[in-house]
Amino acid sequence: MRPAAQGPDPSVGDLLAAWLPGRRWFPGGHGVRAEPWLAVTFDDPAAAADVVVLLVRLVGGSLPGGRMVAQVPLVLGPPGDHGPGFIAVVRTAAGDVAVHDGAAHPAGWLTMLHAMGATGGRPDDALVAGGRVVAGEQSNTSVLLPGVPAPGGAGAILKVLRTVAPGPHPDVVVPQALTRAGWDGVPRFLGALEVETPPSVALRQAQEPPVETTTRFRQAQPAGGSTALAILSELVPDADDGFELACDHARRGESFAHLAADLGRVVAELHAVLRQAMPPGPPLDPEAFVAALRRRVATAVAEAPSLAPRAPQVADLLDDLHRRLPPLRLQTIHGDLHLGQALHGPSGWRLLDFEGEPQRPVAERGAPDLPLRDVAGMVRSFDYAAAVGGAPDRPGWRAEAAHAFLAGYRASAPPSGMDPPTADVVLRALVLDKALYEVVYETRQRPDWAHIPLAAVDRVLDRTR
Repeated sequence: MRPAAQGPDPSVGDLLAAWLPGRRWFPGGHGVRAEPWLAVTFDDPAAAADVVVLLVRLVGGSLPGGRMVAQVPLVLGPPGDHGPGFIAVVRTAAGDVAVHDGAAHPAGWLTMLHAMGATGGRPDDALVAGGRVVAGEQSNTSVLLPGVPAPGGAGAILKVLRTVAPGPHPDVVVPQALTRAGWDGVPRFLGALEVETPPSVALRQAQEPPVETTTRFRQAQPAGGSTALAILSELVPDADDGFELACDHARRGESFAHLAADLGRVVAELHAVLRQAMPPGPPLDPEAFVAALRRRVATAVAEAPSLAPRAPQVADLLDDLHRRLPPLRLQTIHGDLHLGQALHGPSGWRLLDFEGEPQRPVAERGAPDLPLRDVAGMVRSFDYAAAVGGAPDRPGWRAEAAHAFLAGYRASAPPSGMDPPTADVVLRALVLDKALYEVVYETRQRPDWAHIPLAAVDRVLDRTR
């Protein structure tokens, strides 16, 4: 079955409207409207099944800018076929059709692999043998595919992006540049899929009818008007998730310092390689930089009343930052670095997921920034590992891990253009910025957890040590 020329069948739209809000990766909450918008079919005769990629426009006040686009690859089959990722049977003009989430279905994986030219001549059964969806992921859907050929022989991981937008995707551009530079601190980039979305299509208003297009997917190269849909990277064998590893150490009361110090060294290497592998960013505008921090502080204080008594001290810190900040050159960074974005295996640490905050516009996610933004994100992550892991001495475990990470980073980091006192104030301000965001999040979602980032705010402001 292919979508009709006038766009996706209305019954599929109704189905998605009911199914999407229950997905962990679905941005926003109730009140977000799903509007099937662009239907992309494959013209590959080797496609293993009838696969359609729907780009679904999401509209709602809780979304950044009021709207986003979600990708929902669908595998369509006979009504009696209830395979992996089964959603429901829908009745269409062409008859009853079983609809599956293509990101969870082997036919969906195969279609993407075929379109990328990533099969290496292997038979389809071998490509998807042992394939499984990674549990617990929220922003995207990742699939472990040990049968996909890769230089290291361990297989590959296919990341199906769930929120998409036209433009070069940082999780394509940055790992591709790092792999070309020969740096082994990232899983090797193997390829990506993108679809061309002409401006006349990409900029259609939400009330306009859905559009159908048939296109041949290709190995991605950054280009205007293209939208990345999936990314293929080498699988890191026998690796532990960094956050889970830290929590395990905290739970047992074991020091994480040696691993944290090595992680700091790897993050410093990342920033050094990015400085050479990516185009330089613009000069930092100290006035605009501090003004943006002040706006976020005002928003946080308005959202979380517990922050109001601390607002004067926050203002004093930002005043000090404003006086000290020199004009620096910005550069490409990770953008959303924390322990969950790191894997530790027999060969050490690997950093991944360079897409930045998924709900921010693509142009903002990959914008050059200060490397200390990444350092601040990792420092905050140790606090949560201590809490989630239930370390017997949470303050001591957190402080030891954070200090070891910072020592490892500073020993290997490229020159920052800041003297140590200024760098310390910048880092404190960025840790504070992250902690204020966390206070707002926890106040909304998990009030019993708000004390964790609040304590961090107080540490930055020297209320407590």
